[in-house]
Amino acid sequence: MGAMATIIAVAGGQSLLMEYLPKIVNLAIYVGILVFILRKPMMAFFETRRKGILEELNRAQVEKAEAQAKLAEVEARLEKLAAEQAEILRAAESEAEAEAGRISVRTDDEIRKIAEAADREIEGALKTARADLQRFVAQKAVELAESKIRTEMTDADRKRMLDQYSDQLVEVKK
Repeated sequence: MGAMATIIAVAGGQSLLMEYLPKIVNLAIYVGILVFILRKPMMAFFETRRKGILEELNRAQVEKAEAQAKLAEVEARLEKLAAEQAEILRAAESEAEAEAGRISVRTDDEIRKIAEAADREIEGALKTARADLQRFVAQKAVELAESKIRTEMTDADRKRMLDQYSDQLVEVKK
């Protein structure tokens, strides 16, 4: 029975093969015809597609190279910019120091001028004060002398002074 089942299975397997063999052959023929008919358009399509992809790859490589060149240029500019910034900072510090020196010199000059003007004003005020003091002292001395003369002068002294004054006038007239 086992051998018989094997033969039936083999025989059944052949019948299955016989059933699908014409379909497989038909499929192979259709595929062969399709390949024969579509071979040129498909080859042209794939060739065009391959060329397009190659062109895009080439263009991408060119753009990548341009981008890298621009990146290198920008990096160089940034390095220059950093160097220029440092140079500008050094120049600004130098100019600030020079300006501080100029301001210091001008300030010292202005202080000297103000001190000289103050000295002149003080000198003038001292001269004025001395002159005022001298006038005051002279006036007080005259007042004091007049007061002393009035208190100490007698009528006889006054008469003698008048006589001397009149004698002097007579001599002047001569």
